Amino acid sequence: MNGNTEGKKRPSIKEIADQTGFSPATVSLVLNNKGSFSEETRQAIRKVYAERSHELAQSGGRPLIRLLIEETASLIEDPYNREIIQAIEGESRLLGHEIMLTFVREHAEPQEWLVNAAGLIAVGGGLITDSMIARLQQYQTPLVLVDNYSHKGDVLSIHSDHYGAGNLATQYLIERGHRRIGFISGPAKYKPLVDRYAGYCAALMEHGLPIVPELISPNMDRRYIKGYLEMKYLMELPDRPTAVFAVSDRAAYGAIQAIRDLGLVLGRDVELIGCDNIRGHEEIAALAATIHIPRAEVGQLAVRFLIEAIKGNALGGKVIIPAKLHEP
Repeated sequence: MNGNTEGKKRPSIKEIADQTGFSPATVSLVLNNKGSFSEETRQAIRKVYAERSHELAQSGGRPLIRLLIEETASLIEDPYNREIIQAIEGESRLLGHEIMLTFVREHAEPQEWLVNAAGLIAVGGGLITDSMIARLQQYQTPLVLVDNYSHKGDVLSIHSDHYGAGNLATQYLIERGHRRIGFISGPAKYKPLVDRYAGYCAALMEHGLPIVPELISPNMDRRYIKGYLEMKYLMELPDRPTAVFAVSDRAAYGAIQAIRDLGLVLGRDVELIGCDNIRGHEEIAALAATIHIPRAEVGQLAVRFLIEAIKGNALGGKVIIPAKLHEP
């Protein structure tokens, strides 16, 4: 699957056949406007041909790195992932490689991503599960995970210390005198968010504080901004928390809106800390502390390690970059 494609300007019949599942003969006839085939078949073949031609044109003969991310619009629009992706693109081109962004969909066939790819960088979790990672490994194409990892530890992963971030955020609130600390959680399919929760629990236990289930908000209706309903839930408890750790700055922003709508005052009635240090959330930066997650550094390192793997210097395990407290 990883043959030398340098200098190719058009995808081969075999490549299109492998990706679409049609026979080489059918692909050849459709591309030459011959034969009697359904419009659906013709469109499927032509679509893949156009996509592959675009990829080859984009790479211009340079080694192609395919960047995989779950097909969720909010993941691309979110400034957290956008900064990682921009860092990966910039570092790749600086080092002479072209990047091709590819969305991971349900029931996707991983071998489709390997055509013309010198290596793969998989960003985030969601559909990029341990099972998906194991399937990718079977093809022996160099692979680096970003903000994700294999529980076996046999695939190189680059990410911030999300466990440490959760621990640091909770320690900050404890040191400010709080003992009843709430937590606004995130989807469990994203390992960094789970690790931040683990850090929160560890900090409480280190100080002899109980983990109170009612202080851990459930995930609420996504029609509202993340963190809004979760904060309302926590603030409406009979014995509400005096401080809250929001699993992300996005959740912290929604929490601030909820605090205001409830007629409460941030800093007086409840203290809040977020996580990510996302530029653009000036309101969070001015009103609440956050934990800085080094997104650009993570993206740059992922490219450097992948290029080493492409050269034959592959590594396994985790490369973890520390998070830092950022106060208002």
